[in-house]
Amino acid sequence: MPENSFTNSPNSAEAPRRRLPNLFVLRLLVVAVVVGAFMRFFGVNIGSLGQGLAYSLVGVAVFITFRILRFPDLTVDGAFPIGGAVCAMLIVSGTSAELTLFVAFMVGALTGLITALITLFFRVEGLLASIIVITGAYTVTLRVMEARSNVPLLGERTILTPYQAPVRAWLVENFGRGMRRQSNNLVEIVVFALVVIVVLLFLTWFMHTELGLVLRAAGTNSQAVRAFGVNHHLMIILALMLANGLAGLSGSLAVQQLGFADVSLGFGIIVRGLAALLVGEVLLRPRSIGQQILSAAIGMVIFDVSRAWVFAALSLPTTDIRLVSALVVLSALAAPNLIDRWQEWRKKRRRSDA
Repeated sequence: MPENSFTNSPNSAEAPRRRLPNLFVLRLLVVAVVVGAFMRFFGVNIGSLGQGLAYSLVGVAVFITFRILRFPDLTVDGAFPIGGAVCAMLIVSGTSAELTLFVAFMVGALTGLITALITLFFRVEGLLASIIVITGAYTVTLRVMEARSNVPLLGERTILTPYQAPVRAWLVENFGRGMRRQSNNLVEIVVFALVVIVVLLFLTWFMHTELGLVLRAAGTNSQAVRAFGVNHHLMIILALMLANGLAGLSGSLAVQQLGFADVSLGFGIIVRGLAALLVGEVLLRPRSIGQQILSAAIGMVIFDVSRAWVFAALSLPTTDIRLVSALVVLSALAAPNLIDRWQEWRKKRRRSDA
């Protein structure tokens, strides 16, 4: 039989797989329309999109550790604020804002490396090792910020600064003064989207390389990887460095979006990352590795828009942000279980009717 006779058959197992990207794109378009409708009719500020994009790489970092490596890592709670603190201090000292993104990634990767070394060489459970690291990371962040709890970036050049004035002038000239307030938000959305897209494309490409395939296999079946002579410990180190490097990069984006670095900026960021991962998986149902990476990033955007919608709908004060975040996270974590129970109930009802 010719080699491609099976794959060209409409009844083959490969035929449904070819339709999956179209279904994914369709779900993605539906989610985009729903999010746009929420923002249009419920008064949600478009600034939530920029914030979601700034934090989106945290969702990807959690995907790498929890889904690919299957490693219970909480280090992102430490890598995120350290990346932001390093970024802020470098910008204040006159370093190029674009260069700080790379430095923040490397600092975050170093944080992940420390967790990996504690786990592998001292044989400490991964969860406990990451808790030890984020505990020490608090002090390191304070040292980086020279014992200050907050470092403002007022008047400093960030990656957004070169585009804010031209975009503001263009919007006011073509759409009136009403767009003046939204100009900075639009710049944040475009710039952060470009950065995130470049990172996601590179990460997707990497996951299809020989090293990336070995990394994915190490999380799925570590014994098989060892049987082929691959050092499983090196894969753990690589994955933790990559994930926490992305968290550090996300911290640098968040700092430049907020306009300041704070020592408590990463508090609870791991929970938000898990919520973003679950939201993306439930709504978009990704199949390929590229779709899974994109879903984790989009899940964070949906999370931030949902939180902003709760504030707008209930007219809550900003002091309730922790409670609202907890409720949104709880909804995201509970949604998959509720959907499964609803599907089971429907199946039982159909059987009883039959």
